[in-house]
Amino acid sequence: MVWALSPADPLSGEERYYIFTKGSYKVGRKGCDVIINKDKGVSRVHAEILVDEMISSLGSTMSTKARIRDCSKYGTFINRNLGAKDKVHEFPNKEITLKNGDLVSFGAGNATYRFSFVPHLFFLYCAESFQVNDPLQEKISSIGAQITYHFSKDCTHVLVDELMPVKEDLLEAIVAKKPVVLKTWVEFMAGKGIVPEIPNWTSFLPKLTVDGVSVKIVDSGTRADCLKGYTFVLESSKMYKSQNRLQSLLESAGSNIMLIEELCSNSQGLDYGGNGQMVCVIPSGSVNKLNHFSKCSSLARVNEADLLCAVLSGCLDSSILTSPCVAVSSSCSTDETVVADSDAELETATSTPAHADIGINSPRCTNNVGASMDLSVKSEDRCPVRNVVNDGGMRAKLEKNNEPESGNCDVIYSQDLITKDLSLPFPICSTSNIGVMNFKHFRKRNTQSGNSFNNLVPFSKYPYKESDCETDKVLESVKEEKKRKQMEAIAEDLFKNEKARKRGVAGSLRGLLIRG
Repeated sequence: MVWALSPADPLSGEERYYIFTKGSYKVGRKGCDVIINKDKGVSRVHAEILVDEMISSLGSTMSTKARIRDCSKYGTFINRNLGAKDKVHEFPNKEITLKNGDLVSFGAGNATYRFSFVPHLFFLYCAESFQVNDPLQEKISSIGAQITYHFSKDCTHVLVDELMPVKEDLLEAIVAKKPVVLKTWVEFMAGKGIVPEIPNWTSFLPKLTVDGVSVKIVDSGTRADCLKGYTFVLESSKMYKSQNRLQSLLESAGSNIMLIEELCSNSQGLDYGGNGQMVCVIPSGSVNKLNHFSKCSSLARVNEADLLCAVLSGCLDSSILTSPCVAVSSSCSTDETVVADSDAELETATSTPAHADIGINSPRCTNNVGASMDLSVKSEDRCPVRNVVNDGGMRAKLEKNNEPESGNCDVIYSQDLITKDLSLPFPICSTSNIGVMNFKHFRKRNTQSGNSFNNLVPFSKYPYKESDCETDKVLESVKEEKKRKQMEAIAEDLFKNEKARKRGVAGSLRGLLIRG
């Protein structure tokens, strides 16, 4: 068992301590394994807890193999069964054997702790039945924990290896919200002596495989509401690999469950799910069809294995949901066919003008070799047109899926319609004798526009000169301006020099008068 020394008053603010290995642990005010600051009567090294052996089970006649020795000035007290306190100092060797549930008081009695065991029963999940792991069993025994190969509600943790396949007994443990951790967590915990809390196992979460696909396991808190808002429609539990545990697993993830028989018999039909989304769960290995139930044809579907991965990982990706099959009706036909002449069409052709024709067949280009090109203009964004050619004329027939009840097809004319006068002779593309196209036929005609580029942009007559505007007159005026500025500069310098010279003469005369 893992021993725990916890404050009797949870609101006292003192820490709880867990003992994982045998040894000697000191209790005192400073520099000890168990530090007590609440009671001033606690000595520097007040007592000593001796754990001789970590036992894996606790019977009524079995010793706990744990003792407490008093080393204090004000004493250490034991209170059993809410009776009188016993002084540890009065027992032989100043020590007494501890039992599960004993209340231990240090100093004046304000610091009271409960000595108890914390059971650890590990469910060892193995790929093969009764696969023995002796080193792991030694580690588990060293911390006083127990091991089992069959899951039960008394199990505290599930120990697995990386990338192990998920089976029914592991799903049962997950439904019971038992932590699934790697075996290395036990090895990490066995290396601790006394700690204020049990080592966190969230950093030891494994990766498991579901039908060969690896998935990272999350804790039960993250998994609790990952399927909230979904209603899953299930078939008989015998059709699924996980059988009855699939329904419990989905419910533990926050989803609603509905059997497919209830869906068919329910008068509300697909509105049963309320605001949530209804999804059919397809058994693994079966065809992704539910032909027996017509109501499921409009529901989204998900594979059993993908759904298990979503629950174990705590996140449902909408990409794994297969959208229901919806029949799409096209408003326009996608084929283009030539229909035979009819009396109704002939009457329409004679009554409608020639400029209302839509389909155009361009003239054919013939050459000496005998090759021909048939160019036609087709509309891609609109409904295709059925063309009928008769006596050199052209007619158009539009297909419409949504025709009026009277059966009369309305023809809409627009100014965007293409018109062509078929009476004009078409140019014939000729080729040379060697069968090559004469590309000079496509030369642009030399037509002069009213606003030509040459008229709008005045190009320089001599492009290598700076400007055509620099005439002799302009150059002469520039030279005169430079000469004027130079003369002004010279005059300013002469004025400044003359002024300085006069100041010097006046100063010399004043000096002579003063000296005289």
